Amino acid sequence: ALRYTGKTDWGPRLGFAWRPYGNDKTVVRGGWGRFIETPLGFSLVSGWAVHASYVATYNQGFQSDGVSPLLSFANPFDTAAGNAAGTAGFYYAFPIHYKDPTVQQWNLTVEQDLTHNIGMRLSYTGSHGKNLETMVDLNQVPANSVGYSNADPGPAASGACITDDGSLISDHRPYPCWSVIQSVENAAESNYSSGTVEVSRRSGKQLSFDASYTFTRDLSNAGGATPNAFAVAGGSYLTDRFHPGLDYGNVIYDRRHRFLATYLYTLPFGSGQRWFSTGSALNRLVGDWQLAGVTILQSGPFLTPYQQSVDPANTNILTTVGQARTDQLTNAPLFAAHRTTTQWLNPDAFPYQTLALNYGTPNQVGIGRFGNAPVGGVVGPGTANFSLSLMKSVALHEKTRLQLSVEAANVFNHRNYEPPNMQVDSGGFGSIIALQTAEGAGPRSLEVAGRISF
Repeated sequence: ALRYTGKTDWGPRLGFAWRPYGNDKTVVRGGWGRFIETPLGFSLVSGWAVHASYVATYNQGFQSDGVSPLLSFANPFDTAAGNAAGTAGFYYAFPIHYKDPTVQQWNLTVEQDLTHNIGMRLSYTGSHGKNLETMVDLNQVPANSVGYSNADPGPAASGACITDDGSLISDHRPYPCWSVIQSVENAAESNYSSGTVEVSRRSGKQLSFDASYTFTRDLSNAGGATPNAFAVAGGSYLTDRFHPGLDYGNVIYDRRHRFLATYLYTLPFGSGQRWFSTGSALNRLVGDWQLAGVTILQSGPFLTPYQQSVDPANTNILTTVGQARTDQLTNAPLFAAHRTTTQWLNPDAFPYQTLALNYGTPNQVGIGRFGNAPVGGVVGPGTANFSLSLMKSVALHEKTRLQLSVEAANVFNHRNYEPPNMQVDSGGFGSIIALQTAEGAGPRSLEVAGRISF
């Protein structure tokens, strides 16, 4: 009874390969499939963690006299409504009518032999994810301008509860005895499309290479309110559980443009080559050298500006997410006029809300709406990396070879910057403090290596 089993978990596959001209020069391939991802973590925890899901938090402070602490012996866990020192959250809730997330994937490819062992591939790839996981706070209220405790709870009914000392807590939250009630919902989706052009030569006498360019468009709301990493199992908290589409935007780890080339070139010196093919001593010195390389050119990740000072829509988002999206002006440039590592972004394009007090209520009241900055609306620094290696093989014995190599990652020492600080209410907003490290894009590094194969 903790979960109803879904009856639609079927995953068909379709695929084809077609030679339209009846030869091996041109091939058209395509496929489609439906895939199911059954969750393990949250659905398992919901079966045994009901008691462990109760998480109490007690915040020290002062009573109305400004001197006496709220929490002290012999009553260190004070839950009196007048003191409001303690709150409780319920975590690991799981809906009994949960649906397994699914993704449909499809592709169409045309492959053409261009002669001389060179082939070209044109590909389109797409996918659509449905019923993806997101976390929500069932105690969240709709965006309002009167404060979290005074807002109309929307579809959920308001209530009241009695504390341990008999005090009455009554406000407009759906469940006033709790702070956060975490649950998982099938509220997210994803849509991916990409086109790729690839040219390769896999068995050239002196040169083998593979070069591709990919254009992608990847959109989703599975990353939650302010995505800054991969979406995880269970999902991330949404900005507004009543409007999941507010978080639909560019996926952070996607790169709109990506060029990748790998190659291996045997230098034309030594035995069997164009130059210095005779003379054993000279042949041993200049022969059997190979040059290999990897080139990566890509645009930057999609970033989302956020602030941590104020709950702008009065929905308790700073408790669940810890931050909220800010505003983003459409008539102001996003980047600084002269981009430097100390100011990569234009702060005037990202106004954020400062603290406003409503003295008629105990709440610090925001502006009554969420920030309009889109998810993934800022493109971070791209990557340009050229890595090379020079290798030589020497035959030591009939079955023993020595390979010596000199390798250089980011041989031109191009500065590939990490994304800038996206917290608009921090002193370092828009600044960059580090270089990239993935894919050899960090500062130039040299390595001398030797390997014996026998």
